[in-house]
Amino acid sequence: WVLTSFLSVCSEMKLSFAFIGAFLMQQFAWNCMQTVQAGLVPDVIAADQRSAAGGMSAANTLGGAFLALMGVRFLGGVGVQAHYAMTVSVGMMCCVLVCLAANETPTNNIEDKANEVYDPLSFLRHIKSCYEFDPARHPQFAKLLLSKTLYCSSVMVKGFLLFFIQDTFKLKDGHKEQAIVGNTAVAAEAVAAFAAVAAMALLDVASAELATGSTTKKRSEDDPQAELSTGTPTRKCIEDDPQETSPLPGVSDASPDGEPYVDPNSATSVGAVRARMFTIFGSFWMCVMWFGPPLVGLGVLRDSEAMVRANVAVDRQALSDAWSPYMVLGTAVWGIGQGVYLAGDQALSYALLPDPEEASRLLGLTSICAAAGAVFGGSVTGLLLYTLGGSGKEPSVLHPEPLLLGVGPTAPGYAYPGYAGMFLLASALSGASCLVLRTVRTPAELCGERARIAGP
Repeated sequence: WVLTSFLSVCSEMKLSFAFIGAFLMQQFAWNCMQTVQAGLVPDVIAADQRSAAGGMSAANTLGGAFLALMGVRFLGGVGVQAHYAMTVSVGMMCCVLVCLAANETPTNNIEDKANEVYDPLSFLRHIKSCYEFDPARHPQFAKLLLSKTLYCSSVMVKGFLLFFIQDTFKLKDGHKEQAIVGNTAVAAEAVAAFAAVAAMALLDVASAELATGSTTKKRSEDDPQAELSTGTPTRKCIEDDPQETSPLPGVSDASPDGEPYVDPNSATSVGAVRARMFTIFGSFWMCVMWFGPPLVGLGVLRDSEAMVRANVAVDRQALSDAWSPYMVLGTAVWGIGQGVYLAGDQALSYALLPDPEEASRLLGLTSICAAAGAVFGGSVTGLLLYTLGGSGKEPSVLHPEPLLLGVGPTAPGYAYPGYAGMFLLASALSGASCLVLRTVRTPAELCGERARIAGP
């Protein structure tokens, strides 16, 4: 909130370079806060409730984004400084709530490290160790990080949505074009928030069912020979996989005969399996729904060309009235996939942590992957838009009559192939994320596969 206050001062005094520097520092601070917040969950939430907590985190994030968009819409006339003040107030309130609620215990065992000899010269090596991660040793978590990178790359397309609206509808009115972008953003975030809440509720059902014994009762009826109990694991899982040498969540190191096992009926195991299903469904849903905007653009092109062939002036407002509702509806339906994916991804991150005692460090890697994905996605998307769509304000070579086409002065001037290419890229990235997630195995699934290989 200090940096946000400084942004307000820079904006008022028109200090451009200072504003850019403060903005970059603010984004760095936000990433640190989000990483620490994610790392708090394993410390303050019981293991059997972390799946639901992950879904709730995603729902809160999306719900906050929706409320912010609605606040901008209804309070847009109060001035920029008032928005800065509200942002600072919300930030201060959140910091106070976290300090009051997160009475957490450090995950690192200080007593075990009391006898370690500290070498001041090893500071750089210590910093380097904070970012070390062996994908070969923790393949499941590595796949999850890769899927997160692909997802963050795909959603960078949304940053070019205003350009797409301007070049598609060409309304000659920046306020109307921004209104369409605002409507699509509000619709997407609202539906995504509700989808995340629904996913959170389904993840929480795992804990509730096991707490009431309904899952045990149902499985006992299906298999009378099964000795199911919510408190005692019933299936051993020998951790002899050379690819996974970390203490997976849900895996115990102490069984009656000294072999590690996973309880496939525990809330942690059931929640992890459901979270994986949600991430696969969400990424596949987004993969399909990314085709919506290109189809809207194609429809606008088709109708405008029909007007040109009829030798009548293209009514851009009529085209906007006809096609913008489909744009808003399509992004709203796309939001279902985003909400379900984020809820499942957050829950699965907690379930696949290689070492719960290093939760903050390992979850911090997700922020690094998110940043890397954003840089890659934004760069490639901009490159596709520029190379396939061209640049400048010249009208399309197919339609040399700018007045007849109603080309607006606010349009950046990129052609349809550039936008089609960037949305197809987003679809391909979401599809790749779905394929990666299909290869992820939760601890209970690994246990079942090893048990089938080992035989009775």
